[in-house]
Amino acid sequence: MRIGIFDSGIGGLSTLLACLRRLPDAHYLFYGDSAHAPYGDKSPAQVRQWTEEAYAWFISAGVDAVVLACNTATSAAVAPLRERADIPIIGIEPAIRKALTDHPQSGVLLLATSITVNGEKLRNLLGRLENGQERVRPLACSGLAEIIETQDTDWSARVRRYLQMRVQPARTADIGVVVLGCTHYCWINNLINDTLGGDIAVVDGNDGVARQLCRRLGVPIGTDTAPSLPRHARISLYFTADNDVKSRLARQLLAASGVSMDRQPDLPHARACSSNPGPAGR
Repeated sequence: MRIGIFDSGIGGLSTLLACLRRLPDAHYLFYGDSAHAPYGDKSPAQVRQWTEEAYAWFISAGVDAVVLACNTATSAAVAPLRERADIPIIGIEPAIRKALTDHPQSGVLLLATSITVNGEKLRNLLGRLENGQERVRPLACSGLAEIIETQDTDWSARVRRYLQMRVQPARTADIGVVVLGCTHYCWINNLINDTLGGDIAVVDGNDGVARQLCRRLGVPIGTDTAPSLPRHARISLYFTADNDVKSRLARQLLAASGVSMDRQPDLPHARACSSNPGPAGR
């Protein structure tokens, strides 16, 4: 079984890890559109185009399902993609329902990109949830994903400064839970706790995506608690720019989570789109 995981950069690796817990034996094709990252402040039309190009690439590579491990891409492109898709397309959305249910007395601070915060998909979601519009405070975190994406020598210090200047002032007394509305933010849980206080809960939608992927593929979900990560995984990495640097960084992040990549044979040639230089090394 082949599963395509798509993101603008390394953030979607957090979603890949969640899927690995539920489907450890699948072969994962991770596609990072680093040539156009970050997506958060691009126009919805641009994001839709790049997501559709990635989908075409996945189809050429023969995947059985595609996961949009990017809230921005889901907001902009999942609906038109599903209209013509022949395979399951799993999108990701902020885990607001879980936050509201698990923390019924708390206000919710949603951290997300500008497209997600201003998008119709989020407005519709908040409108469907009881007291969603009253209890949820969306905060557009422009520039935060870019800092996380760099993973340079001082990236964590820059994230701390960003959180202190931009996010800390938004935590009012009623806020008891933070929802991560961008998969990049899943790599800074500890920094969010350090900045906002250890008493605040932090939730994301990655396990919900993995569970939905299982449902769409007809695979039993098993226990409610996500299983442990496998030590080895079949993962092929593809980036549209800075291939060597991004692939090396991705391996390091996976290894830090306890997952090593088994060496994969070459995949069949996938159709390269005009903005894609082709597959990166594994």
